[in-house]
Amino acid sequence: MDRRALLTSVCAVAGAGLVTGCGERDRTGGTDGPIATQLGEPVKGNSPMVVAENFFGDQVKRLTEGRITVEVKPGGVLGDDNRVTEMVRTGQLAFCKTLLANLTAYDKRLGVVNLPYVFHGEGGCLQAIRGELGRRCASILDEHGLTVLAFFYGGDRNVYNRLRQVYTPADLKGMRIRVPQNIVSIDMVNALGAEAVPLATNDIASALEQKLVDAAENSAVFYATEQHTQYARHFSWTRHQQTVDTLLASKTWLSTLPAADRDAIVQAGVLTRDEQLKLWTAATFEQVRAAEAQGAWTNEVDSTAFRKTLAPMLREHRGTFGDLASLLPDLG
Repeated sequence: MDRRALLTSVCAVAGAGLVTGCGERDRTGGTDGPIATQLGEPVKGNSPMVVAENFFGDQVKRLTEGRITVEVKPGGVLGDDNRVTEMVRTGQLAFCKTLLANLTAYDKRLGVVNLPYVFHGEGGCLQAIRGELGRRCASILDEHGLTVLAFFYGGDRNVYNRLRQVYTPADLKGMRIRVPQNIVSIDMVNALGAEAVPLATNDIASALEQKLVDAAENSAVFYATEQHTQYARHFSWTRHQQTVDTLLASKTWLSTLPAADRDAIVQAGVLTRDEQLKLWTAATFEQVRAAEAQGAWTNEVDSTAFRKTLAPMLREHRGTFGDLASLLPDLG
């Protein structure tokens, strides 16, 4: 059984009791009550991502004049990224947010944004995902029953660990590093001389606490809001990837709505995209200071050494993504 078939069968069972998350009438309102929906989110409720998603819910309620409500379910309570995404695809859940690179089970080309050192920082990433690259990725997902309402910017990704400060790839040798469940991240960490350990987002803290992994890699905001400082105090600014998240809606469920409500949800997504970026920008400075106050030791790295080490891996993966690779502003 291939991965998509497995995901479908698992989620059909796991999500059977959660169909109320996708468009059930509020029992207190009768047949004319609001449509109560849910949004699956793997990160904790104190993340600016969740603040943005609550904003999305407010906008949906306002723009539909109360006909549709959205309840954000953070902390992975509805399941991990793969599970909730499949629930959205099959119409069992209305909304979710997940890392774009996690969607390679549907089309491997979606991993293109996860290649290391291919964007000129935040500006280059935003220009790409709000341009042709983003439109192409959204079109691919639409073919699989997933409607992109917004691309969220999740900051640059950096390595943090419990053993030592990292300045060059040599400092990573022998470390077991948690990575997202996609081939680009796995190959990248292995190419740096460490051992990649793919795990779901909501499994990272326990893996660090139990020392099943030595390190992880993610944004400074994620590092601080998930309180990983208590397990891994060494934070190194590798800035090896830019994080692109997707706010998704079920295409199947949207098709059951009146056009006015579908348009309202799309508009809410656009408004939320801009609000999320403001929230993330403000949170980044605040959370870096918070992490340092919690005892984190931060340092810059030799980025040239990291780029040089990863250059062969970039060349090897470029062919995987077809013409989407040509839409990246910089392949190093």
